[in-house]
Amino acid sequence: MKTSFLLIFALFIYHSAYGQKKVGLVLSGGGAAALAHVGVLKALEEFHIPIDCIAGSSAGALVGSLYACGYSPLEIEQFILSEDFLLMSKGGIRPENHFLIREKEYDASTLGFSLAKDSIIRKSIPLNVVTPTLLDFEMLKVMGHTSASVGHNFDELFVPFRCVASDVHGKNSVTFSKGNLNEAVRASMTYPLYVNPIKIDGVIYFDGGMYNNFPSNVMCDDFSPDFIIGSNVSSNMELPDERDMFGVLRSMLTTPTNYDLACSDGIVIEAKTDIGVFEFERAKEAIEEGYKKTLAQIEEIEERIESKVDAKLMFVKRKKFRASLPELKISSIETDNGKSKEVLFATRSLMRKKKTEVLPKDLFEKRYFRLSATPSIWYMYPNLSMKSDSTYHLNLKVSKAKEFTVDVGGHFSSRPVNTGYLGLGYQNMGKSAFAVHAESYFGKFYGSINTNFELSLPSTIPISISGYYTMNRWDFFRSFATFFEDVRPSFLVQFEMYGGLSLKSTLRNNSYSQMDYRVFGLEDDYYQIDDFTNADTADFTRFEGNSFSYTFKQNTLNRRQFSSSGSSFSFSARYVSGRETSYPGSTSLLKDTISNRHKWLTFSSEFQIFPIDEKLFHFGVSGRGVWSTQTLFANYTASLLSSPSFDLIPDSKTFFLPEFRSPQFVGAGFNFIFSFNPKVDFRVDGYMYQPILTLSKVGNVSYQYAEPISDAEFLTSTSIIFHSLVGPIRATLNYFPKQKEPLSFQVSYGYVIFNDRAIR
Repeated sequence: MKTSFLLIFALFIYHSAYGQKKVGLVLSGGGAAALAHVGVLKALEEFHIPIDCIAGSSAGALVGSLYACGYSPLEIEQFILSEDFLLMSKGGIRPENHFLIREKEYDASTLGFSLAKDSIIRKSIPLNVVTPTLLDFEMLKVMGHTSASVGHNFDELFVPFRCVASDVHGKNSVTFSKGNLNEAVRASMTYPLYVNPIKIDGVIYFDGGMYNNFPSNVMCDDFSPDFIIGSNVSSNMELPDERDMFGVLRSMLTTPTNYDLACSDGIVIEAKTDIGVFEFERAKEAIEEGYKKTLAQIEEIEERIESKVDAKLMFVKRKKFRASLPELKISSIETDNGKSKEVLFATRSLMRKKKTEVLPKDLFEKRYFRLSATPSIWYMYPNLSMKSDSTYHLNLKVSKAKEFTVDVGGHFSSRPVNTGYLGLGYQNMGKSAFAVHAESYFGKFYGSINTNFELSLPSTIPISISGYYTMNRWDFFRSFATFFEDVRPSFLVQFEMYGGLSLKSTLRNNSYSQMDYRVFGLEDDYYQIDDFTNADTADFTRFEGNSFSYTFKQNTLNRRQFSSSGSSFSFSARYVSGRETSYPGSTSLLKDTISNRHKWLTFSSEFQIFPIDEKLFHFGVSGRGVWSTQTLFANYTASLLSSPSFDLIPDSKTFFLPEFRSPQFVGAGFNFIFSFNPKVDFRVDGYMYQPILTLSKVGNVSYQYAEPISDAEFLTSTSIIFHSLVGPIRATLNYFPKQKEPLSFQVSYGYVIFNDRAIR
């Protein structure tokens, strides 16, 4: 009986070890086209084909690592087809993760450059088109968390895994079998000049496909499978045209790959498509092609694999593996720079200084994206390791931003309101982060100089303090002329000077509260009649004083201007106190200088929201309301100039429109946007403006209550807009009633954005 038992046991062991073939899966690189591997996995799992080990390169490493972390093909497909994944591929972040308090205030810049002080040329040329902050964070949550939980051993994943990356300095392919899985896969995906490279143990890595785009040799050397299923979407590039710079560069950087299986028995699935490297919006096509090509060969695969896996057993094993991973909680943080003063700001922004704190995943995510928005930080890369108490230690690689910034842009139009923009900045980081910025707008219609110093304090509740000084000048003329027509002399020139201090803080990423105190001086030169000559002198009003305000802002809009999704809301309360002095000109009805003291309180609110946000159509609602106790100035025009204006249509800011000025009003309207493709919009914006008080000439000047509806005004704007990488290009037809020429057409480039007004 002993002999029989031993014989049966030996046969069982032999059958377990040798009777079942070990199946390996090799996934090639290929950018967006390599997402076909998801379809391959779907088909294999539907027919219960076992996968005992995986090796991948580039995008194949991404798909393979997700499967190795215990995610099913259907879960991987849902992730790849999600809006989040498309956002990651373009270097964006979710609207809720934008950190408004540290984002640059909107200006008219369309191009930006960063310069390093120690090497103006060599270190100032960018190495990436996109910064993958969201991608890196999501890979940390999935791959980094999983690999840290299994001791950074890729053989202990749900499915043993290998990936390759390219050591460009050493001119060789490197295989990763241990370490931080998120870091290894990120290195394998680093397409040159599209995504910035990362450094692992002192070595800079790029895309694995450069030297080994189909790592079947790695599969053979590390796993010795009995049968290999290869999924390949690539081929070696043909000899490029000598005039094709990118083709020649790619040829210089890559080594031809052998797409044959390097050992044992196997089959290669070829899911070739015309999908471009970065066409991730075509992911569904790629997945369907991979699925279809696998089904075409599934019978041959089944014939050559002796056993299958039970679907229910696979589900239970996946669930058990993922349940075994401790919950992601961060209990300690360090940076590669140790306790250097250069990065104290980073660690203190993530975790409280003098209190033991454990960050759950959601709070960690919130603070992580707050820190990543700091202008003084160029790039961060996170890694995890598990501690003995089953919490995690975060190691953060922090790269400081280049110190100097240069921004250029403006608004250039067929109407004579052209304005150039130049901004210069300096930024740095130590125990705190600070930035100094100076900017100038220049043109006949508008000119401005603004300087600002901002200090961001390292705390888990972000606080920033800034001091600023601004000069603005507007030169209005009574004309709707085009750029090629003569314009009549100026009838209104406004000049502002103000300086002050502001304090910002927030509890949420996409909003902030601001307290502001400023001292101002306003000067208006104007004529009170239409018929004036060069011999006439203008009226002149000076208003000097101070102002205190509170502002709340929330913003998740997708664009700086001409948005089509997201939402925004702002509320402000402002107290103004000052002295007006008005000097009459030759056309004035008054002959004496008038001096008055004014105090008033103003509440204003503005919103925009897109309840319908589809791929081809967007519908928005927006509005603005103002309620002010503002008192009358010396004359009608001076009072009108000091009143708030309704200017939700951007081009209305370039006209002086008396009919849309009042101390108390409400206005709202609709935004209809038809998107022909992601970069071209046809939009119609229509608004109704209802004043509550109107300014009228009874004697010289007075306010009276407006008649509902009968005193309302309607204004519209229709545009075709191309959202280029360097700003919007548009053709616009505006309708502003009560003008001699209500319709105005213009072709323009750039943003209609100006520096803040002092109090108006």
